Amino acid sequence: MTQPMDALTALKKHPKFPFSGYREDEEQFLMSQMYWLELFKSVAQQTKDSWTGWMAPLPDRDGSLIFSTLCPELARGVIFNQYTPTVDDVLHDQGGNYHPFVAWVAEFGDAQDGPVIEHLTINSEISAGCEPLCLRLLTAYVVEKRSRPEMEEMIRTLEEQLYGPVVSPP
Repeated sequence: MTQPMDALTALKKHPKFPFSGYREDEEQFLMSQMYWLELFKSVAQQTKDSWTGWMAPLPDRDGSLIFSTLCPELARGVIFNQYTPTVDDVLHDQGGNYHPFVAWVAEFGDAQDGPVIEHLTINSEISAGCEPLCLRLLTAYVVEKRSRPEMEEMIRTLEEQLYGPVVSPP
């Protein structure tokens, strides 16, 4: 008997994968959301923590905040912003400034008005090159529960490997 296909594998077999038309096509937008959800679930299932939906995506479907999730007990969240290069974007390795993968850790909220949520934000395109980067950071943040300084160092190292050292202006 054959094993059932997991949801992430099934999404990758969809004829419109990697859903680069998500800005114009509602089906691709929804499929993109499902991709990020399933990618997150593939990591979060390694913990007993309870993660739930967090913020709703914006109605303009530009990819900003395409999927987010929150663990209230840990006061931690994860935000995915989907990237797809436009016709004007030039890849970094071709001398341009398009970076298919960028991440950071920040805080959301105000301690005087409610909880402050630390969150990992991942800006990424859906691609074979970016998926392992997303999984690496998600595992460190969600499963290993790395601290913010540890995550920032990991992100800095990862981005230097991808794009070279960051040079501060004089």
